[in-house]
Amino acid sequence: MFKFYKKSLALLFIFSLSFCVFAEDLVCKTKNGSLYISYTASARQGEIFSIKLIAKKEPRANALCKISDAKASIVRVGYTKSPASGDCYALKDKPDTYLCLLPIDSMLKPGDFNLKVSGNFDGVDFSKEYPVSVLEKDFLSETIELNASNTAIKTNTSEKRMAQIDKLNKILFSVNKDAQYAAGTFKPPVTSTRRTAFFGDRRVYAYSNGKSSTSAHYGHDYGVPTGTVVSACADGKVVMAEDRISTGWSVVIEHMPGLYSLYYHMSKLDVAEGQTVKQGERLGLSGATGLATGPHLHWEVRLLGVAIDPDYFLTNNLY
Repeated sequence: MFKFYKKSLALLFIFSLSFCVFAEDLVCKTKNGSLYISYTASARQGEIFSIKLIAKKEPRANALCKISDAKASIVRVGYTKSPASGDCYALKDKPDTYLCLLPIDSMLKPGDFNLKVSGNFDGVDFSKEYPVSVLEKDFLSETIELNASNTAIKTNTSEKRMAQIDKLNKILFSVNKDAQYAAGTFKPPVTSTRRTAFFGDRRVYAYSNGKSSTSAHYGHDYGVPTGTVVSACADGKVVMAEDRISTGWSVVIEHMPGLYSLYYHMSKLDVAEGQTVKQGERLGLSGATGLATGPHLHWEVRLLGVAIDPDYFLTNNLY
């Protein structure tokens, strides 16, 4: 259903995983150790750039090598504004490794970028740039006819709905460096493989009053009947579990700093805010609450507030 494109890159130490291309390099070296970087050199719209800084201590060194103030960003060649930037954070289970995940918006124009990484290693400042590419991905287009009830939800500008949107956005743009729950790959939230809509679909909503609006679809819709068990795609902490005007009964799980999964239109919730969950743990039952044209589960993933194709995490480890 999608057409995929892949560009070959002639970089040293390149290896391939899924549709992403990764590269490694020596960033800097001191008397106590060396700092290496492993990063995504090529990825598609709606995926991520993964950056890992790895400190390796010299065997005879007395002092530990410390990474501090590490940051990463991507900038399109010929431009100065960055469409994605973030801080690197130490992994709890790998304290010598710092991770930064940068989102690639599905609307970001493909092209050549520079990955900029800076910080301090063992008392020495470093700043490096690496060429990276955003590759094109084809997305479907569809028109969704809304009845009067769904039109009313979609066009609702009430104080209550705006407050719900603000609350969700505040969560999705929050980055807690201590929130490290997941590792490895995600698992689908339902056992069914039937999908009725896909990530990145370019949608036209046709209202019952003859007007319309356009937007991209931020997740995958599973065409499952009401009452289907919905499970957590990975370990995490429930940061939202409530009924919303647009998305009905909804669950949001925090997996890593700035990384969240979302589950919409459910008929029943079996978890509460503040609860930690394991991969595969039951969250509730699917339904057709909120703005829905029929029973289904909407599954979404956000990174630093940006919607990312959930399928990426089914085949790629978080780190």
